[in-house]
Amino acid sequence: MTLTQFHLMLNHLPIFGMIVLFFLIAYAVIFKKEKLVRIYLWYIAATALVTIPVFLTGDPSSDYLKAVFPGVNNDLIENHETFGYISLIIILLLGVSGLAGLRFFKNREVLPSWFKYTFLIVAMISMLAISWTGKTGGDIRHSEITAKHTIIK
Repeated sequence: MTLTQFHLMLNHLPIFGMIVLFFLIAYAVIFKKEKLVRIYLWYIAATALVTIPVFLTGDPSSDYLKAVFPGVNNDLIENHETFGYISLIIILLLGVSGLAGLRFFKNREVLPSWFKYTFLIVAMISMLAISWTGKTGGDIRHSEITAKHTIIK
């Protein structure tokens, strides 16, 4: 398996992971399910860890794409790399802050509301950023999603 194949296979995990986990943790926060909040904080940290190899395999994938498809739009690749970096930073901060919250508030039965709602806001930003990164990645090789005209009538 090449790094490009690994990147293409693994990149969906943080995208779908953050979308699903955002809604799960939102449910848990809104309906005051403390055990679920703590479990989802661990899952978000795990999702953040998966994002690291996705990001690290991005450059080799870009190099491969440029070598195999010399006419590939470089602006689309640069856009995807920029959003990939932004998403990586946000999701890593989210994962670390979730683990920090679990550590610092481990003796409390209920996590502070300010922590949960701030975390929820950053989780939403992370979900949107990682989703947009996926969209910009799809723009590179999936011309059918960027077409200005109707493909099927």
